[in-house]
Amino acid sequence: MSRVLVVDDDVMLLKMAEQLLKAEYTVMLAKSGWEAISCVTNGPRPDIILLDIDMPVMDGYATLAKLQELDPDIPVIFLTGLTETEYELKGLTSGAVDYITKPFVKEILLARVKVHLNVSKKIKNMDPEKVESLSTRLNDTEMRIAKLVAQGYTNAEIAEQLHYSYNYVKKVTSVIFNKLGISRRNELREFLM
Repeated sequence: MSRVLVVDDDVMLLKMAEQLLKAEYTVMLAKSGWEAISCVTNGPRPDIILLDIDMPVMDGYATLAKLQELDPDIPVIFLTGLTETEYELKGLTSGAVDYITKPFVKEILLARVKVHLNVSKKIKNMDPEKVESLSTRLNDTEMRIAKLVAQGYTNAEIAEQLHYSYNYVKKVTSVIFNKLGISRRNELREFLM
């Protein structure tokens, strides 16, 4: 069963999130950024983290930065009451995989958690030796896009996720295919998986 760490200074939200998630996941709770860091450091490590931004002492952005130092492969979803665009943009460019505002729709939250857990599992299933051999032939941007192509994302989805234009992603994808001597997306998927 996948482990979900929920981090929020609001005890009522923690209890509600636990009730919502416990049927499908092992739920871990933390009332602060420092507690979240302690959970990740001392294990067992969560498979995904739901993180509030507006917390005292250490906010969600600072917590995310520390968590990424500990384990950059754990996907983090901001779950917050901050609805302004600049907060969402800062969250996504800081490394969060998603941004959900409170009050949230239960079914949407569950669906997004499931999607990001599935993506994370696909990344972990990539052959590390093949990924390493690819990284010697592709630059960092090409590598990021290649991994997303291998996971089944469309160019439009990649553009949205990485905040690039669709045409730029299309061009980089073409460069990747030329460098690797392939012509179809599934060839890249087969190579990496």
